[in-house]
Amino acid sequence: MSPEEWTYLMVLLISIPIGFLFKKAGPGLKRWGAAAVGLGLTLFTCGPHTLHSLVTILGTWALIQAQPCSCHALALAWTFSYLLFFRALSLLGLPTPTPFTNAVQLLLTLKLVSLASEVQELHLAQRKEMASGFSKGPSLGLLPDVPSLMETLSYSYCYVGIMTGPFFRYRTYLDWLEQPFPGAVPSLRPLLRRAWPAPLFGLLFLLSSHLFPLEAVREDAFYARPLPVRLFYMIPVFFAFRMRFYVAWIAAECGCIAAGFGAYPVAAKARAGGGPTLQCPPPSSLEKAAALEYDYETIRNIDCYRTDFCVRVREGMRYWNMTVQWWLAQYIYKSAPTSSYVLR
Repeated sequence: MSPEEWTYLMVLLISIPIGFLFKKAGPGLKRWGAAAVGLGLTLFTCGPHTLHSLVTILGTWALIQAQPCSCHALALAWTFSYLLFFRALSLLGLPTPTPFTNAVQLLLTLKLVSLASEVQELHLAQRKEMASGFSKGPSLGLLPDVPSLMETLSYSYCYVGIMTGPFFRYRTYLDWLEQPFPGAVPSLRPLLRRAWPAPLFGLLFLLSSHLFPLEAVREDAFYARPLPVRLFYMIPVFFAFRMRFYVAWIAAECGCIAAGFGAYPVAAKARAGGGPTLQCPPPSSLEKAAALEYDYETIRNIDCYRTDFCVRVREGMRYWNMTVQWWLAQYIYKSAPTSSYVLR
């Protein structure tokens, strides 16, 4: 493993005990403490390149304030344009960012586009209420108000999934801050159930990468081998690639579970990335909260078994990087013109 991979793994593992510390904290400590930890990790791993994330956040917030009724498309254009500029820094003769900066920038792009879309939905819902002349009850997943600049910064730099994911909406983040009885939300047992395959996947990764190192394909001697041997070599290399991602995503999910992040009652039927699909009123007492059954489907990013043993490629893609798959479906595919088959 490279030094960057060891640093990456340490960030993921540190997030688990930190999650237990934040789980029972109040909303203020959760918001600003989690943001301080995330910003500290970003500064430690990205250094001065942290400025890229700050510019992206400020630009998105300015668009939200200026055009709340159409900020989704504007934020999408802004964040992806900056991402294109970010990827072309070396071509422009500017300092090349660290790999950690790239990870932060990718996850931040997803979060900011989602935030702009949520604000636009809130603005359109408020306009409909004013036009109809009466106020409706709270809609499922709707934000209570447009977040301020500091609230946007705290969401953007929250340490949960800051480099690896899973992606989560601002509404999911708010629900974590405002959990009525966080002590009643289970963490340890769900964490152990989610984490048990990770050591096995890690061992398989180390074994396969040792026997079939990726560096070998960059050597001239590799291309002197027969074609069947080279084709076979792709299988263990891709196997090691999957094992590495499995370990990283499981560790990231465990960091969320330790903090009680993304926990919803089973009755809410939460989806990966999107959160609850059914209205579920919050418990009114600690006893009722403890009696509920919870799941962490909102922050589930990988289904290892269904990914490896699926029948069709489409099924495999559905269970790989699940929160990003939801993001693509919600903010890209559904926004594409229905008459454009290529865009859809």
